Amino acid sequence: MAFSKVEPDIVMERLLHVFRSVGYDGASLTELASATGLKKASLYHRFPDGKVGMARAVLDHVKGWDDSQIFYILLSSEPAKERLDAALNAISVFYEGGRLACILRAMSHGAAAEIFRDQIAETFQNWVNAFAHLATDLGHDSDTAQKLGESSLVKIQGSLILAQTLQKPELFQDALEAIKTDFLK
Repeated sequence: MAFSKVEPDIVMERLLHVFRSVGYDGASLTELASATGLKKASLYHRFPDGKVGMARAVLDHVKGWDDSQIFYILLSSEPAKERLDAALNAISVFYEGGRLACILRAMSHGAAAEIFRDQIAETFQNWVNAFAHLATDLGHDSDTAQKLGESSLVKIQGSLILAQTLQKPELFQDALEAIKTDFLK
């Protein structure tokens, strides 16, 4: 049997879109196949663990983005203010200025909560640690840096939820500005 040829990055982006939009529980195999342009058999060929495998691959894909676009930047040796600006800009682009939901939120409730809890917790902790590292580089003491790392994630996640629910993406942009202000105090 010949399998459809759809580039792996395109498959990941399309799977990400579905999971981000309807969550793990809401994503049917029919919807995932349709979104990717692949038949169910082709999806199972690429992801033998089915929907769980697809979701894990999407979370790994997002981790790769986090590593290269957030953590690498925040942990680099570039000037701290430039790192903060670059990371916040990358976050804004990834979430289309607050118009897109967070995949980690979408995968952290329902049946997915237990399946992906450790993977999501690790990602969240990496965000906190990277932002705390940056806060230290900006001259904050370790306790304040830890609180800034945590509050940055709370502001990002909370504002994404509000921006989506209230259809006000400017709330997300305001939160990114508040993070910048907090870090540069």
